[in-house]
Amino acid sequence: MTSSEKNNNRNRMEPFSHFINKMDRLFSERPPKGMLKSLDDFFGSAKERSFPVDIHETHSEYTLTATLPGIPRSQISIDVLAHAVTISAKHGDRKHKNQGLFQKEVSAGTFSRTISFPKPIDEANVTARHRDGILTLHLPKIRGNRIEIH
Repeated sequence: MTSSEKNNNRNRMEPFSHFINKMDRLFSERPPKGMLKSLDDFFGSAKERSFPVDIHETHSEYTLTATLPGIPRSQISIDVLAHAVTISAKHGDRKHKNQGLFQKEVSAGTFSRTISFPKPIDEANVTARHRDGILTLHLPKIRGNRIEIH
């Protein structure tokens, strides 16, 4: 390889060498103190603001079951769109008087979750039931016209 070819290769690699050096430093040095803990806190708190959902599908409907323990029916809101459902819940401070003392059981907060569906939902015929902390939604599918190909 001639010296001019070496210089051309070096010039082409110049922009990447800075990037490669930065990546090497990122993975070889220790992370700043507290960085990993703050990442855990951030992603952990997002998980705490959510709730588990099970979805079952039949040929005619989706059945969605959400677990919302301790959330009264009056604090749950459901928004239905053509291809999605958003469930929002709000829980406040609940206090019980116990021999003159107040005991804090649940902190205040709101959380919501949006679930998308591949087939459109018949918004007018959605039904919801809430019992013992379990919210069950029956979401009928809209059936389109099947077209035969000739």
